[in-house]
Amino acid sequence: MSGVPRSIELTADQGKASCRLSGDWLQLHSSASAWEEWEGFWRRNEGEVRQCVFSLDVDSRWDSSLLLFLIASRSKLAEGHVSADFSELPPKVRKLVDFSDARLSAGKEARQSSDKNPWALAHPLVVFAPIFFFWGKWVIALLKVPMGKSFMRWRDLLEACRNCGASALPIVTLIAFLTGLTMAFVGSVQLEKFNATIYVADLVSLAMVREMGALMVAIVMAGRTGASFAAELGSMKIREEIDSLRTFGIPALDFLVLPRTIGLFIMTPVLTLYADVVGMLGGLTVGVQVMEFSHLHYVEQTQSALNNMWEIYSGLIKSLAFGLIIGLVGCYKGMHTGDDSASLGRSVTSSVVTSITLIVVFDALFEVTFSLLGFR
Repeated sequence: MSGVPRSIELTADQGKASCRLSGDWLQLHSSASAWEEWEGFWRRNEGEVRQCVFSLDVDSRWDSSLLLFLIASRSKLAEGHVSADFSELPPKVRKLVDFSDARLSAGKEARQSSDKNPWALAHPLVVFAPIFFFWGKWVIALLKVPMGKSFMRWRDLLEACRNCGASALPIVTLIAFLTGLTMAFVGSVQLEKFNATIYVADLVSLAMVREMGALMVAIVMAGRTGASFAAELGSMKIREEIDSLRTFGIPALDFLVLPRTIGLFIMTPVLTLYADVVGMLGGLTVGVQVMEFSHLHYVEQTQSALNNMWEIYSGLIKSLAFGLIIGLVGCYKGMHTGDDSASLGRSVTSSVVTSITLIVVFDALFEVTFSLLGFR
């Protein structure tokens, strides 16, 4: 790639130096001559200058090499007690330099705090504060969607719905069918003692719509989709793609997290309804093939067991909560991954374990709440 060679024009007057940068400050262009000129100037004027003002030619092209030069120059000047003035640089350059300073100072403060108090990481506020901040930012990002101020792309939402929904049908079908099949076999063994095997239809249908449909779909999605979210976002963080989005002024929460969580929130109840039906078909298979009921008799018994629509609604309410939990946990773990592959593996594992734990806990809380409210 051809271009104008980078150059530095240095002048000093009454204790104040001016550093005018011109040419193309790109990684592909050599910077040896510019650095030699820079170091030679400060050797000649050592102790005579107390401030250096930086400026950039309007026709110059630049990339991260310019930022590296400015940061390295400021550090070198600080050793000689010379202040660096970036006020005459373009606003975009100043913004990137400030962003770099904020990251460096935040890391330095975290290391100092950890060194002073080795038990600081165990404090509850340190552990739970990032979780609440992430939740609050997600709510704010969600509220921006109806106002038309969100950076979320609708095609990303549709793609997330496809990945969370249609792509998950094979594994959900297999698990739901085998779950209904197993419950019918286990139930028939006990009900046969009372000559009430027809109530296998009631057992399978009620268990699927109340508990097993939502629970099995949630566990499958936690291991499949939640881990995928953590892996995708964690890989992007390691490759600094999330930092690049922030540099361009695009909130990562709007662009990356929101379509994934909303897509999973929408598709989990749909998959739950599908799993309920497939689980009942598994029970129907056992009832017809093993216990020799007629199809019509088994279906009528299932209909009579589901005459209360609250049985179905309760499972759907749970599935909405489960979908939101899986999406938020997976995205949170991915966004807070460390800088190496080992931390990525830990984030994916932690995403699955945390999601399943919260699913079981919230399932129990829902059951207790429904019982206290008299919905059982």
